[in-house]
Amino acid sequence: MHNREGKVAKKEYGHSEVEDALVALIASTKRTHRKLNLVQIAEKLEIARKGLGSLKNVSKAIGLSTEMLRQFSRVTKIAPEARRFLSQGAIQGVDVADRVSRLPTADQFSVAQAVARGNLNSSDVRAIITFRKDQPKLPISEVISRVMNSRNIREYVVQFLVPAEEDIRSIKDRFSKLIGHDGVRSVNAEKGLGTLILNKDGKNRLELIAKRKGLTKRAIVERVISREVK
Repeated sequence: MHNREGKVAKKEYGHSEVEDALVALIASTKRTHRKLNLVQIAEKLEIARKGLGSLKNVSKAIGLSTEMLRQFSRVTKIAPEARRFLSQGAIQGVDVADRVSRLPTADQFSVAQAVARGNLNSSDVRAIITFRKDQPKLPISEVISRVMNSRNIREYVVQFLVPAEEDIRSIKDRFSKLIGHDGVRSVNAEKGLGTLILNKDGKNRLELIAKRKGLTKRAIVERVISREVK
């Protein structure tokens, strides 16, 4: 729809449309068996977001975290040819969809297809994201193959939200100081989401530190990020 100046007019949604979208979101985001696929959920979420003004307001209305809603919204970042695997229900995990959306557009179809065929899981896609940053020119088929072949290598991979005021290099330095440079495989961040990968030795050292402090590995990671452990 265009206005008199030739600009595309923003679609306005009525109260009933927004209410229907909220009901659909509750039915499809808080249950194991969803009535809608991920693409349909993203469409309903967009209606609710526009109607209520923000994801935060939608979060309050349906009782789901803004971060989780943001994962559903990232479905729209997936290229159309890859998104069809979501429309068909071949990919149902929002965590997988979120991770596919973070890949370069040219890589998304191949990765989504491998997920739909059962060759890759959510953890594999996370590893592909990290591997792709290190090898940006390698064919995606080769990246997928290397990740699949490395499954038996025991590593510790955890994702975390990067504080707005933090520099990822500073976070990496703190992990290296705590665990040792040889134990940290990589620490990367993209769009506020960080990924820490420790090799087997690093994982063992982290487990030992966590045991001594009476905490989980995840809790130690969070404390390093928040500077409570240095």
